[in-house]
Formats: sequence, structure tokens, C-alpha cells
Amino acid sequence: MKRLLCLALTLLCAAALHAKQTGYAVTVSNPLAEPRADEIVEVRAPAGKWLVHDAEGRLIPSQITHDGLLIFPADVKASGEATYTLTPASIPYAYATRACGRVYPERVDDVAWENDLTAYRAYGPALQKTGERAFGFDVWCKRGTGEPVVEKRYFDELSRGITYHQDHGNGLDCYKVGPSLGAGTPALMPGGTLLMPWAYEKAEILDNGPLRFTVRLTYPPKAFGGAQGIVETRLISLDAGSHFNKTAVSYAGLSAPTPLAVGIVLHDKSPTIAANDRLIYADPTDRKPSAGLGKIFVAALFPTPVEKTLTHPITGPDAKLAAAHANLLGVTTLAPGQTFTYWWGSSWSKGDIPTWADWQGCVETTLQRLRAPLTVTLKPLD
Repeated sequence: MKRLLCLALTLLCAAALHAKQTGYAVTVSNPLAEPRADEIVEVRAPAGKWLVHDAEGRLIPSQITHDGLLIFPADVKASGEATYTLTPASIPYAYATRACGRVYPERVDDVAWENDLTAYRAYGPALQKTGERAFGFDVWCKRGTGEPVVEKRYFDELSRGITYHQDHGNGLDCYKVGPSLGAGTPALMPGGTLLMPWAYEKAEILDNGPLRFTVRLTYPPKAFGGAQGIVETRLISLDAGSHFNKTAVSYAGLSAPTPLAVGIVLHDKSPTIAANDRLIYADPTDRKPSAGLGKIFVAALFPTPVEKTLTHPITGPDAKLAAAHANLLGVTTLAPGQTFTYWWGSSWSKGDIPTWADWQGCVETTLQRLRAPLTVTLKPLD
């Protein structure tokens, strides 16, 4: 019996060693009757460093995320499959950066991040100390390049006096936030009143490229009704090739089910679409139409549908500071201990999404893919 047990253990170890040496086959399946291109997929690969090759033997960029996933961009035919190979690597391979970001203490603690299509930022405690009321997520427009631009924009603004509020060839900041929910910010809404977030208290960069940026933002404690010490956490991820940030929001200390809103600021009467799975808006930018900056298209997506949508007025001095009349909201009920996951993002008519119809198509395609994700299977190579 002992000999048989030893033999079995030897065979298991040999099989594990063989798999480690020869690698794995990854099959990516597409349930939709439309092709999927450059879409990030996740696989729970064994610990270690891996190279990813497609069926033609071409090296595919990859990244190990903070939660131990191997991610890479896949191309899969309509209702089809694509096969990739994982082989062990002795050292990490450096790929071109398509998603990245950092905290900018030199710019009042902004957290700014981007991918090859667009860029975003959230405001930090140093800005709040100045008294400036800027609450929601900000949008920075990109065009003409898939390379990172945010670092240079900040450097030029702060060190050379070259403002990022003008387009110097690859886009600019022309989106107004102020005391609004900006481009898809969450806020508790007890009794119909928005508890507007301000600046994060702590920012933790968890993933920083080349394919995914992830940040965890923790906000100062809030109180309402009889509840005290309610702490909001947002986990935000942006993948290469996507216009949308995946965001999981939760509130420690919440003692009862509470309405949660996700909002988009409305600066004018431009087109909007509000449904239980999407909010869409064509923002006019913060310049006059004669400036020729087109439109910033904004959306929030709810694969888990919200309960209702509504337009919530911005009044008093905040309306002037935000240059806006309302936030367009999707509202759901959040139970204690629950996390709500949604997506929010933008595009620019001077960039890769030129028209309102194109943006609606992008939103519809993204929702379809979120509801029918690519499926991934992993098995050792023979």
C-alpha cells in the first residue's frame, strides 16, 4: 500500500512538473453572434510568470493583476473560439503601456488614470482643503494617440505653464465638474437628498498597467439620520481598449437599506437617454460651440438594472459653480454589506467616437458584452 501511495504521489508530482514546464492551453469562447476584438479576458493561471501566444504563435501582451488574475486581450470570431498558449517565463516581459495612472500630490492630490482611448481623474484631500467644491469624476479627452498623455500634461501645466485646458495635439481637459456628480459618481441618497461626496481620504493603486489600472479610493466617514461613521469605498478598474471604468462601491457602517444614486451632470439640454440599464448624455464641453471642441459623450451602465431614473436639480450657488442645472440619476437600494457594481465612462467626438449614434452603439455593444462575457477555460498542454 505504501509503495502504491508513493507511486501515485510521484506520478502527481511528475504531472504537475510537466504542466509547469510545458504550459497551458487557454480556450476563449464567444457566446455572441458578433466578433469580439481586443477584449480583455481573465484566467486564474497557476502562480508564476507566463507568456501568452495566439494560435499563430504571436506574443500577446499580458499582466498579472493584484488579485492574481492573468489578463490579456483576445480576438474571437462570432459564436466562435480562439486558442491561446501559456508558457513559463523566467523573467517578466515588458509590454507597451495601454493603461496607467498615479496620485499627483503636486496637483492637490489628484488621482488621474487613462488608457489608450480616454482619461479620468478623482479629486483628493489637498484640493478639499483649498475649499474648491469639486465632487464628481472628471473626464480628460484624448485623440490621435494610444500612448499615455496624462503625465506630460501635468508636467507641462505645473512646470512649463502649458495648460492642459487647450488641445496641443492629443486632447485636453474641457469637462466641467464642480459640485456635481460629474461623469458617473455614486452617492447615497437618504430621504431624496444626495450626500455629495467630496475628496477621497486614501488612494491605493493596486494595478498599474500595462493593460489594467485599478485604484481603491476610501472616503471620509459620513453620518445621516442615526447612522454614524459610514465609510465609502470605490474599487475602480480601467482596461485597455475600453471606454468604461468598472466600479464597485460599498459603504461600511450602513445600518439599513438606503437609496444609492449614480449620476451624470447635465450642463445643458443636449440629448439624454435614461433607462434602468443605462444613462447617456452628450455633454457640450465647458467652451462655447464656436470653440469647435464638439461633444463629450458620457454614460453610466447598469448590467444589474437600477430601480428608477430621475433628474435631480442642482440649485443655488452650486448650479453656478457646476455650470449645470441637474444630475441625471440611476437609483437603486443598497442593503448593509452589499456592493453595487456598475460601469461609467466617456468618449469624445473629436476622438474615436464621432457621433451621438456611434456612442449609443458603443453603449449597446458594451452592455451586450457585459451580459454575455467571453468564457475562458484552462488546461495543461499534452
